[in-house]
Amino acid sequence: MLYFLTAVSHQETNNFSLIGWHELALKAEKPKYLGELHYQDAKAHSEVIAANDAPNKRKETVLAHDNFTLLRIDADNTNDTIQSLSDLLESLGIESYIIHTTASHQQQGKGNRYRIYIQLANALCFDDWEIIQRYLCYLLNADDCSNRPQQIMYLPVRYSGDKYEYKINTGKPLNLLETDLFNDAKMFNQTLAEEQLAQQEAAILKPIKPSYNERLIGNQVSVIDAVNKGYDWESLLSSYGYKRQGKAYLPPEATSNKAGAYILASHTDGKLRYFSHHQNDPCATGQALDKFDFLCIRAFAGDEKAAIKGLAVMFPEIDKHNKKVFADHMKSSELKQSLYGKGANYV
Repeated sequence: MLYFLTAVSHQETNNFSLIGWHELALKAEKPKYLGELHYQDAKAHSEVIAANDAPNKRKETVLAHDNFTLLRIDADNTNDTIQSLSDLLESLGIESYIIHTTASHQQQGKGNRYRIYIQLANALCFDDWEIIQRYLCYLLNADDCSNRPQQIMYLPVRYSGDKYEYKINTGKPLNLLETDLFNDAKMFNQTLAEEQLAQQEAAILKPIKPSYNERLIGNQVSVIDAVNKGYDWESLLSSYGYKRQGKAYLPPEATSNKAGAYILASHTDGKLRYFSHHQNDPCATGQALDKFDFLCIRAFAGDEKAAIKGLAVMFPEIDKHNKKVFADHMKSSELKQSLYGKGANYV
């Protein structure tokens, strides 16, 4: 029998336990009820589960233990339903699985959000586990963040006003290594790696978008520099609905489920920039973009002046400093005009 590492909270670092498939099914069938609660607070009260039976959830421990006992999929913002997901799983020869909605499923304009667990007949090494995980994420149009060996997932909870649904299907656990599914997954991963390598090599030679001239006064601080230093690409892309697939990202506008957007180190200055091969991606400009360029397009329709003004408020100390420098500059200019007259040479 296979077991999975669990903890009472994502904050837990020491006190872990193991549960089996039957216990996992019970947690989906009868989640803990939390009463009146905002959906954003649910994670703080949720148990977590890992895809292995390692002693703890640290990456180095998980990889050294190398015993993956569960397949899991993180399917957010999908047009699928539980029934369509179920149909797809069964078409792949997967009989024993659990599907449940998350706490944020259909809350405040959010779409369908599901977690999927697939029962294995035998534990897998990381290499084989990663191969099938990546392929299933591709087929289900899911984010492959769940392919990280140390990644945890939140077990379901109920609260007043939730939209909870689940399905538990009973059948034979998946004996993966003896299936056509695994052979297809290996072929997919090989092709994907080759395609992404070719796209990366092409993208890294693309021109870099020239930086916008902020016209700083005196010792004003660059908002563009602050944005590029203050944000990280992983969080930024996730916030705009991108899904990771191997070394590439799938934009929310993509019409295919093969990712073709990359974060690559520049061949000139070594900085990480965004380049997209997707025709429907508004950030596919034919140039490599920094984080400011990306946000300028995504949040401000390409209006650089509006982007600087809008993003400055995210850095209140810099914004306060820059406004003071500008105010002092204007006072100085007005004083000079009163002394020497408008248009006079002050030097």
